[in-house]
Amino acid sequence: MPAIALADSLRVALVRMGRRMRRERADENLSLHHLSALGAMQQLEEPTLARIAAAECVKPPSMVKTLQHLESFGYVERSAHPSDGRMVIFRISAKGEEMINETRERRNRALADAIEQLDAEDRATLERAVPIIERLAEQ
Repeated sequence: MPAIALADSLRVALVRMGRRMRRERADENLSLHHLSALGAMQQLEEPTLARIAAAECVKPPSMVKTLQHLESFGYVERSAHPSDGRMVIFRISAKGEEMINETRERRNRALADAIEQLDAEDRATLERAVPIIERLAEQ
């Protein structure tokens, strides 16, 4: 198979897999951009409104609504910035961490259940493919 055809097939398969995994979430009231914002908050050392918005490639006014929604569910807490009184630090609450962990567990379980349906040869092929896919993702 030519590289371009393989690239097309792999891209489509990865997109479909991503969609399948995104259906598994602990709170159906949260959209994908809410979960993505929580993921950005986990990665940021100092999650301010501007930094979260930048990480998500949106403007701060859009992120305000997202964070307010997450706060209304108790998934996010805010506190004063330690050195700049004009800024606010957003943190994922214990309830938010619990929801994120449950979502991860659901996704892992759904994928594990599907993998368990594969025969030994397909499982071995998949196991060999993971490091290759990881290398592709790093390029």
